[in-house]
This record gives sequence, structure tokens and C-alpha cells, in this order.
Amino acid sequence: MDKLQAMKVFCRVYEAESFKVASESLDISRPMVTRYINALEESLGAKLLHRNTRNISVTHAGHQYYQHCVTILEAIDEAEGELTDLTHQPKGRIRVSVPMDFGLSHMVPILSEFSALYPDITLEIDFSDKRVDLTESGVDLAVRGGDLGGDQFIARPLCSMRGYVCASPDYLEKFGKPSHPNELMNHNCLVYTNAPYAGRWSFKKESKDTFYVQVNGNLMGNNGGALTRLAVAGAGVIMQPDFLVDDYIANGKLVSLFDEYETFTGQFYAVYAERKLQPKKVRLLIDFLMEKLQ
Repeated sequence: MDKLQAMKVFCRVYEAESFKVASESLDISRPMVTRYINALEESLGAKLLHRNTRNISVTHAGHQYYQHCVTILEAIDEAEGELTDLTHQPKGRIRVSVPMDFGLSHMVPILSEFSALYPDITLEIDFSDKRVDLTESGVDLAVRGGDLGGDQFIARPLCSMRGYVCASPDYLEKFGKPSHPNELMNHNCLVYTNAPYAGRWSFKKESKDTFYVQVNGNLMGNNGGALTRLAVAGAGVIMQPDFLVDDYIANGKLVSLFDEYETFTGQFYAVYAERKLQPKKVRLLIDFLMEKLQ
């Protein structure tokens, strides 16, 4: 049995929770996947997976073995990466996690350009607003915005963002244009549910203290892009970051409100686990993102 290949197969089954997906992604047959798993379990003398005709579950031994496999396979990947450095031909797989809206609007063109420059590097991109656990998911690099919630990882700033309160001309004509943020309590506001304090919008004017307005409305959602489109359609008032609303404000489909006030501000970061030896391909991607986004 090729132990390293068996480890790769096991890790893919573990991550996909599916023999079928593992076989397709590794381009091997399902019976071969089963043989690798059976051979691993026999050599270890421990059950790694419980499986039936409908699903699989990972045993405690399987969870522990997966962590060891990831460490070993990453070490091999780093060693191969260092040899690749000598030939100046970076290659291999990079697993990247990016936020849905920012990923689609800003990251896709950049990642496409990076892929064209380095065709031997495979980018596996996860578009999701859910924060991934870098230590368990196998993700090499995550792009995150706002509060990172700890200092256990390395975070390098990529670009800044700020929020705008907006509504469509049709909505404002129908319901009136608020002259002060407090008047938002009388408007239909579209609430982004992934925000730390959903429905509590912050405002600050010059040197005065920040104050908050609790807003409500009949539409809520966990996707800023969708809420922005609803606002363009006249459904209500939104507070969303510049990268989502700038174009709509420029073409008149949205009207920016309260420009004299500062709402939320933040940064996007490239976040990765602290490692003694970062593979060159990951370093290249981080530097490329910083160059393009800053």
C-alpha cells in the first residue's frame, strides 16, 4: 500500500464526507478509495470511519489521525515547494476561503489574473461568509473582513472599506428622504443578519461621540449583495460597504444618505496560520493580493 496516497485519500474522504466525492476529486474509482481506507484501518488496527449505504461518520481515532495526516502532507508539500522554488516554477494546490460578495466583486478578477500568471498552481476557492477554522479545514489562506476575533493567526491588511446608507430614488420619492439617522426608525430598513449587532447601525459626526440607531424592516438576509439588489428595486434602506454600492450610487440607482456621518469602517485581511516555512505559492498569492487590492 502507498501510505502517502492512502493518507491523501483518507483526508479527502474526511473533508468531503463522501467516498463518491473523494473518488471524483482524486480521479480514482470508488472501490479503490474503499481499498485504501480498509488498508489504512488494517495497518493501524483502528476504525477510522463508520459507513453505511447512506452516509459516513468519523470515529475519534479518525479525527486524531486526520490531524496527523494533514501535518505530514503539509510538510511534504512544503519540502516540494522549496525544491520548486529553486526551479522558479511554483506549482501545487492552494485552498482559499473568501467572503461571498467581496469575493465575487473583487477577488474573482484578481484570482483569474493570478491563475493566468501561474498556471501550474491550482486554486481551490471556497466562496462563503462563514469563517473557517484554518487549523482543521485545510485552508491555506482566508480573506476576512472586520474583527478577526483573536490573534492566533497572522493577518496582513489588504484594503479598507466603509459603509454607506442608501435607498433607491423610487423609495425616497414614495416614503420621503430622512434628514437625520434617527428617522430611520420610521423606515423599512433591510437588515444584514451576519453583522455582529444586526439592525444596530452606528453613526459618528466629526468629533462627536458615536451613536446607534436600532432599525427594523420586513426583509432580512445574510447576503449583502442580495440586500443591495433589493434596495435598488425599491424595497427599503440599506447600510452596506462601498464595494457593493459604489457603482449603484454612481449610476443613480441608489442615493447615498447622511454623507456627513461616518458609519462603519473596516479592513479586509489575508489571514493564514503561523508556520515556520510558508510555501512559496502561498507567499506569491498573498503578495499578489496585497499589490492588487492596496
